[in-house]
Amino acid sequence: MITVSKEINLSQLDAELNGKGLIASVDENKKVTAVGLADNNDATEAQLQAKIDAHTAMPIPELSVADKLASVGLSIDDLKAALGV
Repeated sequence: MITVSKEINLSQLDAELNGKGLIASVDENKKVTAVGLADNNDATEAQLQAKIDAHTAMPIPELSVADKLASVGLSIDDLKAALGV
């Protein structure tokens, strides 16, 4: 694991490296404090460090309830129908 002190967008960093998976430690505020390579990731620690050094985190957008429902194939109307509203 490589300790980080700057803002990290883990999914963005993974895509910047090779898209084969990263692991992370987070603090109580869910801020990434360390990044490592997932078991199936064949990148080197040196490659990961270089990508971390070059990384500028893009903000992670807040998802609406409708977006969260859509991510599992539902709509607000589906939820209302299921609740009998």
